[in-house]
Amino acid sequence: MPTLKTTDTKPIISNADASLIDIGDGVAQLELHGKLNIIGDEMLEMFDAALDEVETNYVGMVIATEAKHFSVGLNLILLLERAKSQNWDAISGTLRKLQTVCTKLRTASKPVVAATAGMALGGGCEFVFGADAVQAFTESSLGLVELRVGLIPGGGGTKEMALRCLEEQTLPAPIQNLFPYVNKAFDTIRESTVSQNAADAVELSYLRHTDAISSNQETHLEDAKQLVLSRHKAGYHPPEPQQIFVFGEEGIARLNLQTHLLRQAGTIDDYSQYLADKLAYVLCGGKLSTPQFVSEQYLLDLEHEVFLGLCGEQETHARIEATLQRGKK
Repeated sequence: MPTLKTTDTKPIISNADASLIDIGDGVAQLELHGKLNIIGDEMLEMFDAALDEVETNYVGMVIATEAKHFSVGLNLILLLERAKSQNWDAISGTLRKLQTVCTKLRTASKPVVAATAGMALGGGCEFVFGADAVQAFTESSLGLVELRVGLIPGGGGTKEMALRCLEEQTLPAPIQNLFPYVNKAFDTIRESTVSQNAADAVELSYLRHTDAISSNQETHLEDAKQLVLSRHKAGYHPPEPQQIFVFGEEGIARLNLQTHLLRQAGTIDDYSQYLADKLAYVLCGGKLSTPQFVSEQYLLDLEHEVFLGLCGEQETHARIEATLQRGKK
């Protein structure tokens, strides 16, 4: 993919996973280096350092890559190794760091634009959710695919889908009126649906209607830079923390019934039903006796709790191993 930097540009800060470069007009670009831009602790450290640098010295930031894919998510090899050795502190630390970075992208005082291309899966999709805005290349494929590997989205993905699915509704409202929207988000995550392109990503709520789409790969990064500048010139202010409306126990029961019927029909297996029930628990805000508004942090804590618990399951280990084996072929 074309880049806005010149050949003699020196990174402001850099490590093996990413570099922050000055692309002119007060805009910085966090360039992800890897072939698949797999997320590990070093990449998360670069995001953190880049945001600190941009807060002080730049008007905004573009997140981009010259690689074919934006990011395919967390380092599953390392995650499996830590899970098998029961290194829960290390898994928890990485997950909390991912949640923190994705939150910091949104709450930064300067606009951050994710320039997506290729695949943005799992944690890569959660980076996109964190950005203030997206400049997606038309061929972008986004998806929360964690259930394929026996997990749930744990870097803010479940929380964000709980928010987005009801964003255009008047809240609070009776569950029966809102349930179809939550159910659609639930099925999208449960089935690990990946968008066919950027327009499809909008339909799946991975992108918002307000996000921009570039059809010309040659101008994609320039488009992203101009989006940062336009937001800066408009007097950018970060959004206020959101309250998220969740259904509690009644919503969990409704979603669990659906997956029970799928299991009875033989459409899903026992562990897929178990995972779907865990997802329903988080998406509906846990065991709350009545539908209510909760904070983003409340749902992030539920994500963390469930993700960590699933890392201890043998069937999750088996699904991660099967995925890694397929990746070698």
